This record gives sequence, C-alpha cells and structure tokens, in this order.
Amino acid sequence: MIQSSEKQQRWDQRYQQQSVSEKSSAYILRNHQYLLTGHGDALDLACGLGANAIFLAKNGYQVTAIDFSDAALDKLSSYAREQSLAVTTRQIDLSSCLLGDDCYDVIVVSYYLQRDLFPVIFNSLKSGGLLFYQTYSGKCINGCGPENPAFRLQQGELLSLCAGHSILYYREDSENCTGPECLNGEAMIVVKRD
Repeated sequence: MIQSSEKQQRWDQRYQQQSVSEKSSAYILRNHQYLLTGHGDALDLACGLGANAIFLAKNGYQVTAIDFSDAALDKLSSYAREQSLAVTTRQIDLSSCLLGDDCYDVIVVSYYLQRDLFPVIFNSLKSGGLLFYQTYSGKCINGCGPENPAFRLQQGELLSLCAGHSILYYREDSENCTGPECLNGEAMIVVKRD
C-alpha cells in the first residue's frame, strides 16, 4: 500500500510538469452548461489543475476546489488570483473526506473514482443541486485512463451509484464505440439531488 506522503509526491510531480491554462473542463460540464444558473456555491472534487473550477468560476459560481496535490492547488490558486476568479483551494485526502451537508449547488467530479464517496457527495449537494460526473468505465483502451479495474466503472455502475436521485443525462460509451463523437471507455451523468 502506498503511504500518503508517497502518493502526494507522485501527484505533485505529475502536476509540476503541466500548466493550468492547457487543461479543458470536463465534456459533461461543457455540454450541459445550459443547466448552470450562474450563481451559488460549487465544488470541483479531486480538481487537479482545476479546469472545472475555472469553468464554473467564469460562469458565476463561488468555487471550492479540493485535491490531494499541493502542487496542483498552488498552480490553480495563482491562476485564479491572476484572473480574478472566485476559486478557493483546499488540500484534502479524499480517502477520509468530510464535505459538509447541503453546501453546494453544483459538484463536478471528472476522472476520479471513489465509490464510497457518492453518499458524501449527495449529502453535500443542496436540494435541487446538480452533480456532473465523468470518469473511465469498462476496459482500458489504448492506455487511456487507469489499467486497474478497481478505478474504472463497470457497465451501468454509475447509474447504480446515483440511484434515488433524478437522472437528467446519462451516457456510457463502450470500448467498441467508433466515430468522431465517441468517448471510448467513459461514463458520464448529470444528476439532480431530490
């Protein structure tokens, strides 16, 4: 088992080689921007360099961006200050995360999977709040995403994890999907907390 400090160093090294400005927000968020009201509190969970946080802040939200990597959060904080964006960062180990109840109008999670965090996420959404979630599913194709199946959704699993809430949109492209609009081996959902 990787110790917490080793894990943090690994992620810090990864993000030190990347730039905030070269990242784009999640497909699920960009393509469902019409659902955003443009006001309230938002959370970018496991934010990395914060492309989703930046997108939400530019769309009028007060954003909290949390991640395990100090390097990523430092870069995001600097960028947000330079651009006068309402983004606050917090370094948190999500394996023992408490987000608070009824705090957020919008939560975005992209390319991060921690199954036991779903109840925490839904409890953190305000009534009527929206979850935008996108991550890897099925088999690893062409080295895209994690090879370990524990970090990839099974077919239909995302629907099960979001059961009991209103599904506004769901898409899951299999590894056999072809065409320019195909997102091989990914699943995504927009959910409204009832």
